[in-house]
Amino acid sequence: MMHKISCIAGWPHVALMLLAGLSPAMAQTSGRFDYAAADPKHHLTVGEFVNDLGGNFKALISVSNIVPALVTGAAYGIATAPEQDLERHFAPGDMWGNWAAPGKYIGHPLILGGVSAGLFAISRKTQDHRFRAFSYSLINGSIMSVAIVQPTKLAVRRWRPNGEDRHAFPSGHSTDTFMYATVISEHYGWKAAIPAYTFATYVSATRLVDRKHHLTDAVAGAGIGYIIGHTVSRQRRSNGVTPRFFVNAYKLEGGYGGTLRIGL
Repeated sequence: MMHKISCIAGWPHVALMLLAGLSPAMAQTSGRFDYAAADPKHHLTVGEFVNDLGGNFKALISVSNIVPALVTGAAYGIATAPEQDLERHFAPGDMWGNWAAPGKYIGHPLILGGVSAGLFAISRKTQDHRFRAFSYSLINGSIMSVAIVQPTKLAVRRWRPNGEDRHAFPSGHSTDTFMYATVISEHYGWKAAIPAYTFATYVSATRLVDRKHHLTDAVAGAGIGYIIGHTVSRQRRSNGVTPRFFVNAYKLEGGYGGTLRIGL
Protein backbone atom coordinates (compact mmCIF):
# COMPACT_ATOMS: atom_id res chain seq x y z
CA MET A 1 0.00 0.00 0.00
CA MET A 2 2.81 2.39 0.86
CA HIS A 3 4.43 1.64 -2.50
CA LYS A 4 1.19 2.49 -4.35
CA ILE A 5 0.79 5.79 -2.52
CA SER A 6 4.34 6.84 -3.29
CA CYS A 7 3.83 6.08 -7.00
CA ILE A 8 0.66 8.12 -7.24
CA ALA A 9 2.27 10.99 -5.37
CA GLY A 10 5.01 10.93 -7.98
CA TRP A 11 2.66 11.41 -10.93
CA PRO A 12 2.66 15.24 -10.63
CA HIS A 13 6.43 15.12 -11.08
CA VAL A 14 6.00 12.90 -14.15
CA ALA A 15 3.53 15.42 -15.58
CA LEU A 16 5.88 18.32 -15.00
CA MET A 17 8.77 16.39 -16.58
CA LEU A 18 6.66 15.61 -19.67
CA LEU A 19 5.63 19.24 -20.10
CA ALA A 20 9.10 20.60 -19.46
CA GLY A 21 10.57 17.96 -21.75
CA LEU A 22 8.57 19.35 -24.65
CA SER A 23 10.49 22.59 -24.30
CA PRO A 24 13.36 22.49 -26.75
CA ALA A 25 16.93 22.49 -25.48
CA MET A 26 16.45 26.25 -25.11
CA ALA A 27 19.56 26.79 -27.12
CA GLN A 28 17.85 28.85 -29.77
CA THR A 29 19.78 31.93 -30.72
CA SER A 30 18.45 35.17 -32.04
CA GLY A 31 19.50 35.38 -35.66
CA ARG A 32 18.48 37.74 -38.42
CA PHE A 33 14.73 38.19 -38.64
CA ASP A 34 14.44 40.07 -41.90
CA TYR A 35 10.77 40.92 -41.79
CA ALA A 36 9.71 43.80 -43.93
CA ALA A 37 7.47 44.62 -40.95
CA ALA A 38 10.51 44.73 -38.66
CA ASP A 39 12.08 47.59 -40.59
CA PRO A 40 11.24 50.87 -38.81
CA LYS A 41 11.10 52.61 -42.20
CA HIS A 42 8.61 50.16 -43.63
CA HIS A 43 4.88 50.91 -43.63
CA LEU A 44 3.02 47.69 -42.93
CA THR A 45 -0.22 47.34 -44.88
CA VAL A 46 -3.24 45.19 -44.03
CA GLY A 47 -2.72 43.22 -47.21
CA GLU A 48 0.89 42.47 -46.30
CA PHE A 49 -0.10 41.37 -42.81
CA VAL A 50 -2.76 39.02 -44.20
CA ASN A 51 -0.27 37.67 -46.73
CA ASP A 52 2.32 36.99 -44.01
CA LEU A 53 -0.29 35.33 -41.83
CA GLY A 54 -1.38 33.10 -44.69
CA GLY A 55 2.26 32.22 -45.34
CA ASN A 56 2.63 31.18 -41.72
CA PHE A 57 -0.34 28.82 -41.94
CA LYS A 58 1.13 27.25 -45.07
CA ALA A 59 4.55 26.93 -43.41
CA LEU A 60 3.08 24.80 -40.60
CA ILE A 61 3.45 21.91 -43.04
CA SER A 62 7.20 22.03 -43.41
CA VAL A 63 10.25 19.83 -43.01
CA SER A 64 11.42 21.75 -39.94
CA ASN A 65 8.19 20.92 -38.08
CA ILE A 66 8.38 17.15 -38.62
CA VAL A 67 10.61 16.48 -35.59
CA PRO A 68 8.54 18.66 -33.17
CA ALA A 69 5.39 16.92 -34.39
CA LEU A 70 6.93 13.47 -33.82
CA VAL A 71 8.18 14.48 -30.35
CA THR A 72 4.71 15.77 -29.46
CA GLY A 73 3.14 12.52 -30.63
CA ALA A 74 5.59 10.45 -28.59
CA ALA A 75 5.06 12.61 -25.49
CA TYR A 76 1.29 12.31 -25.95
CA GLY A 77 1.58 8.52 -26.01
CA ILE A 78 3.72 8.48 -22.87
CA ALA A 79 1.30 10.85 -21.12
CA THR A 80 -1.60 8.43 -21.50
CA ALA A 81 0.00 6.06 -18.96
CA PRO A 82 -0.16 8.25 -15.83
CA GLU A 83 -3.20 10.28 -16.92
CA GLN A 84 -5.94 8.50 -14.97
CA ASP A 85 -3.89 8.15 -11.78
CA LEU A 86 -2.99 11.82 -12.04
CA GLU A 87 -6.64 12.83 -12.35
CA ARG A 88 -7.54 10.76 -9.29
CA HIS A 89 -4.68 12.45 -7.43
CA PHE A 90 -6.09 15.91 -8.18
CA ALA A 91 -9.76 14.90 -7.76
CA PRO A 92 -10.07 16.14 -4.12
CA GLY A 93 -9.39 19.68 -5.37
CA ASP A 94 -7.30 22.55 -3.99
CA MET A 95 -4.11 20.48 -4.19
CA TRP A 96 -1.84 23.50 -4.73
CA GLY A 97 -3.92 26.11 -2.94
CA ASN A 98 -3.11 29.68 -3.99
CA TRP A 99 -0.14 28.54 -6.06
CA ALA A 100 -2.42 27.34 -8.87
CA ALA A 101 -4.76 30.35 -9.01
CA PRO A 102 -2.62 32.77 -11.11
CA GLY A 103 -2.21 30.29 -13.98
CA LYS A 104 -5.91 30.40 -14.78
CA TYR A 105 -5.79 34.13 -15.47
CA ILE A 106 -2.23 34.85 -16.63
CA GLY A 107 -2.25 32.08 -19.22
CA HIS A 108 -5.73 32.80 -20.56
CA PRO A 109 -5.72 33.10 -24.38
CA LEU A 110 -7.69 36.35 -24.25
CA ILE A 111 -5.19 37.95 -21.88
CA LEU A 112 -2.14 36.75 -23.80
CA GLY A 113 -3.80 37.74 -27.06
CA GLY A 114 -4.36 41.22 -25.65
CA VAL A 115 -0.71 41.41 -24.58
CA SER A 116 0.35 40.41 -28.11
CA ALA A 117 -1.83 43.11 -29.63
CA GLY A 118 -0.50 45.69 -27.17
CA LEU A 119 3.14 44.82 -27.83
CA PHE A 120 2.51 44.90 -31.57
CA ALA A 121 0.94 48.38 -31.32
CA ILE A 122 3.85 49.66 -29.22
CA SER A 123 6.43 48.16 -31.56
CA ARG A 124 5.12 50.15 -34.52
CA LYS A 125 6.41 53.30 -32.79
CA THR A 126 9.87 51.95 -31.94
CA GLN A 127 13.12 51.71 -33.87
CA ASP A 128 14.15 48.40 -32.28
CA HIS A 129 14.40 45.88 -35.12
CA ARG A 130 14.39 42.82 -32.86
CA PHE A 131 11.44 43.97 -30.75
CA ARG A 132 9.43 44.76 -33.87
CA ALA A 133 10.17 41.29 -35.26
CA PHE A 134 9.36 39.72 -31.89
CA SER A 135 6.00 41.48 -31.55
CA TYR A 136 5.13 40.68 -35.16
CA SER A 137 5.77 37.00 -34.49
CA LEU A 138 3.63 37.13 -31.35
CA ILE A 139 0.60 38.71 -33.01
CA ASN A 140 0.79 36.18 -35.84
CA GLY A 141 1.20 33.35 -33.35
CA SER A 142 -1.75 34.49 -31.22
CA ILE A 143 -4.07 34.60 -34.22
CA MET A 144 -2.91 31.19 -35.41
CA SER A 145 -3.37 29.72 -31.95
CA VAL A 146 -7.03 30.77 -31.79
CA ALA A 147 -7.66 29.63 -35.35
CA ILE A 148 -6.23 26.17 -34.64
CA VAL A 149 -7.21 25.47 -31.03
CA GLN A 150 -10.84 26.60 -30.98
CA PRO A 151 -12.00 24.61 -34.04
CA THR A 152 -10.11 21.58 -32.72
CA LYS A 153 -11.94 21.82 -29.40
CA LEU A 154 -15.29 21.93 -31.22
CA ALA A 155 -14.34 19.01 -33.46
CA VAL A 156 -12.90 16.69 -30.76
CA ARG A 157 -15.46 17.56 -28.02
CA ARG A 158 -13.54 15.88 -25.21
CA TRP A 159 -14.95 16.21 -21.70
CA ARG A 160 -12.92 18.13 -19.16
CA PRO A 161 -11.89 16.11 -16.08
CA ASN A 162 -14.32 18.15 -13.95
CA GLY A 163 -17.19 17.50 -16.39
CA GLU A 164 -17.76 21.22 -16.95
CA ASP A 165 -17.96 21.09 -20.75
CA ARG A 166 -16.51 19.32 -23.80
CA HIS A 167 -13.75 21.77 -24.65
CA ALA A 168 -10.81 19.92 -23.12
CA PHE A 169 -8.62 19.09 -26.12
CA PRO A 170 -6.21 20.74 -26.61
CA SER A 171 -5.36 23.13 -23.78
CA GLY A 172 -5.48 26.72 -25.01
CA HIS A 173 -3.47 27.88 -22.00
CA SER A 174 -0.69 25.42 -22.86
CA THR A 175 -0.75 26.31 -26.55
CA ASP A 176 -0.48 30.05 -25.95
CA THR A 177 2.13 29.96 -23.21
CA PHE A 178 4.39 27.55 -25.10
CA MET A 179 3.94 29.62 -28.25
CA TYR A 180 5.03 32.69 -26.27
CA ALA A 181 7.99 30.84 -24.77
CA THR A 182 9.15 29.62 -28.18
CA VAL A 183 8.92 33.07 -29.78
CA ILE A 184 10.84 34.55 -26.83
CA SER A 185 13.47 31.81 -27.17
CA GLU A 186 13.84 32.29 -30.92
CA HIS A 187 14.23 36.07 -30.69
CA TYR A 188 16.07 36.58 -27.40
CA GLY A 189 18.02 33.36 -26.85
CA TRP A 190 18.31 30.71 -24.16
CA LYS A 191 18.66 33.07 -21.19
CA ALA A 192 15.20 34.46 -21.87
CA ALA A 193 13.92 30.98 -22.79
CA ILE A 194 14.55 29.47 -19.35
CA PRO A 195 12.01 31.61 -17.42
CA ALA A 196 9.63 31.61 -20.39
CA TYR A 197 9.44 27.80 -20.64
CA THR A 198 9.35 27.49 -16.84
CA PHE A 199 6.32 29.79 -16.78
CA ALA A 200 4.64 27.87 -19.61
CA THR A 201 5.15 24.58 -17.75
CA TYR A 202 3.72 26.10 -14.56
CA VAL A 203 0.61 27.38 -16.34
CA SER A 204 0.04 24.01 -18.01
CA ALA A 205 0.43 22.21 -14.68
CA THR A 206 -2.16 24.48 -13.02
CA ARG A 207 -4.71 23.38 -15.62
CA LEU A 208 -4.26 19.81 -14.36
CA VAL A 209 -4.54 20.90 -10.74
CA ASP A 210 -7.76 22.81 -11.49
CA ARG A 211 -9.05 19.71 -13.33
CA LYS A 212 -9.70 21.74 -16.47
CA HIS A 213 -7.53 19.50 -18.63
CA HIS A 214 -6.18 15.99 -18.93
CA LEU A 215 -2.42 15.58 -19.09
CA THR A 216 -2.63 14.71 -22.79
CA ASP A 217 -4.55 17.95 -23.45
CA ALA A 218 -1.71 19.96 -21.95
CA VAL A 219 0.98 17.94 -23.75
CA ALA A 220 -0.76 18.36 -27.10
CA GLY A 221 -1.25 22.09 -26.45
CA ALA A 222 2.43 22.51 -25.57
CA GLY A 223 3.48 20.79 -28.79
CA ILE A 224 1.10 22.84 -30.93
CA GLY A 225 2.30 26.02 -29.22
CA TYR A 226 5.92 25.17 -29.92
CA ILE A 227 5.24 24.43 -33.59
CA ILE A 228 3.33 27.69 -34.03
CA GLY A 229 6.03 29.70 -32.23
CA HIS A 230 8.78 28.09 -34.27
CA THR A 231 6.91 28.69 -37.51
CA VAL A 232 6.21 32.39 -36.99
CA SER A 233 9.78 33.03 -35.80
CA ARG A 234 11.64 31.53 -38.73
CA GLN A 235 13.94 33.72 -40.77
CA ARG A 236 12.29 35.69 -43.52
CA ARG A 237 13.18 37.54 -46.64
CA SER A 238 12.54 41.26 -46.70
CA ASN A 239 9.72 40.70 -49.19
CA GLY A 240 7.84 38.05 -47.25
CA VAL A 241 8.07 34.48 -46.03
CA THR A 242 11.06 32.37 -46.99
CA PRO A 243 9.51 29.37 -48.78
CA ARG A 244 10.23 25.86 -47.51
CA PHE A 245 9.70 24.43 -50.97
CA PHE A 246 10.65 26.53 -53.97
CA VAL A 247 10.22 25.53 -57.61
CA ASN A 248 11.53 27.67 -60.45
CA ALA A 249 10.74 26.79 -64.07
CA TYR A 250 12.21 28.54 -67.08
CA LYS A 251 12.29 28.18 -70.84
CA LEU A 252 15.37 26.89 -72.63
CA GLU A 253 16.22 26.43 -76.28
CA GLY A 254 14.30 23.41 -77.38
CA GLY A 255 12.52 22.84 -74.08
CA TYR A 256 12.19 23.82 -70.44
CA GLY A 257 14.37 23.62 -67.36
CA GLY A 258 13.85 24.18 -63.67
CA THR A 259 15.21 24.02 -60.13
CA LEU A 260 13.79 22.63 -56.92
CA ARG A 261 14.97 23.91 -53.54
CA ILE A 262 13.91 22.40 -50.22
CA GLY A 263 14.60 24.56 -47.20
CA LEU A 264 15.25 22.81 -43.90
